[in-house]
Amino acid sequence: MRAIALLLLTTLPAAGQGFDPDFDRVFADHAAEVQSPAPGIEVLELPGPVVLTRQGGYVTAQDQSAWGPAGCALKRLALITAAVQLCPMVLAAEERDRLAAQLLRAAQFAADNTVPPLDAAARDAALEALLVRGRAAQEGLCPGDGADPGWVGFAGYLASEPAMRRFARIFDQPRLPVATDCP
Repeated sequence: MRAIALLLLTTLPAAGQGFDPDFDRVFADHAAEVQSPAPGIEVLELPGPVVLTRQGGYVTAQDQSAWGPAGCALKRLALITAAVQLCPMVLAAEERDRLAAQLLRAAQFAADNTVPPLDAAARDAALEALLVRGRAAQEGLCPGDGADPGWVGFAGYLASEPAMRRFARIFDQPRLPVATDCP
């Protein structure tokens, strides 16, 4: 069974690929706004602000909004939700519902704000790919499996009211959902 799961994982897109922006398209769509502070370096500042820097075909993205990168928040939520799916006993039903609702909100935000935007089917496929990878990464890490899952406390925090308020702020301002250099 584990071999089948690994085979499936190798055929899926990289984690988050479905939500990751097509940076070449972003630069092309905003060609008139691209600055070149030095030869071979292109910088594009987008609403958010999100600053993209392209050098040698490699793009770095910095979300400079007050609340941090929405793509990073999505990936964290997906990883913890996947772990909770494997070990539902670590959260109460109400906490699991809050976590799932926030994950769906994050996925919709990313789908709406990535380039190109994702339709519902592509959003669902990208989210499922994140969850499959997350479950594979967390397999065997439930409390009582002999592991010391440090993620359990983090899951509890992510399902808390203060975290819900923070996520509301993260996903309130439309901007490119970047997930590079996640803290």
